[in-house]
Amino acid sequence: MMLQTLPVEIICTIIRFIGSDQLRKQEACCLSVCKRWYAIAKPLLLEDLKLSATQLVHAPHNVQPKLRTFLRHLTLDVHGPKGWPAEQDITKLNEILTLLVERNNRLASFTLRVRSEFDPASPLTPRQRYSSWDPTRFLSILGTSNLSHLVIDTFGSELSSAIHLCPQLALQIPSLKSVRLRMRRICRQILEFPQGDNVIRSQLESLVINLSVPSVDQFFARFSRHCTEPGLSSELYDEMITTGTEIARQTPRLKVFKIVCYRHRIVCSDTVVMNCITGIKTMIPGSWAWGDEGDPEPDPLILTNR
Repeated sequence: MMLQTLPVEIICTIIRFIGSDQLRKQEACCLSVCKRWYAIAKPLLLEDLKLSATQLVHAPHNVQPKLRTFLRHLTLDVHGPKGWPAEQDITKLNEILTLLVERNNRLASFTLRVRSEFDPASPLTPRQRYSSWDPTRFLSILGTSNLSHLVIDTFGSELSSAIHLCPQLALQIPSLKSVRLRMRRICRQILEFPQGDNVIRSQLESLVINLSVPSVDQFFARFSRHCTEPGLSSELYDEMITTGTEIARQTPRLKVFKIVCYRHRIVCSDTVVMNCITGIKTMIPGSWAWGDEGDPEPDPLILTNR
């Protein structure tokens, strides 16, 4: 069978296997086999996108309706100030995110990853602050979509201290199936899910919270701080475990619920993983985020057992 006459199903399988990232790196040269291939691949290339926030804001206006129609997995990967839009574009960023997520039954996963850019020539340069961005409106509409997987990994950013995201996230998490969180400020309120007879049953199956914050120099680690109260990182860790253990009892659908924290301030040191469902605390070698994206959990050493 000639390449030009392959069935649509096989062409789609080939394109998805290659992946949209790889196709874009090759500038979609393989799609020049024939116009038919290109026509089939065009919507598939919009299914899984990894962009900086700046790229999303500056995308042509006529692309937005197509993204809403075809997009299934969106990753906003911000690596340094260039990946974040200028102040005058923050409102536009919120508008685009709202357009893509609100009442969208196709979008399945959203990842927000913000990392600071380390400059060896200026090692003391502070991390980028995104104090003008208030994601509250965006978070409030997550429950209106068909989103099932959410990753918020903003260890390289600092929102305004006046913005307290935990209560808003707690309202949305039960509608999701899988959640990964690593933020500079966090508290137990993120686990205070809605209760009552009229509340929709939680769909949550997997939750991992990482309380370790890698430094921009990649040699030392810090720990998440409490959103509203002063205190040691160990106090926050204990508070999250206590609340997490109780939530695990109340959420029967949960299959994975882990709270992760580096053992010491050296990034390459061991990682302590608390399983809030079984009560087993383990230690694994090296730094470990949460095991997604080809980062499997190494063989652990059991520290405690309930």
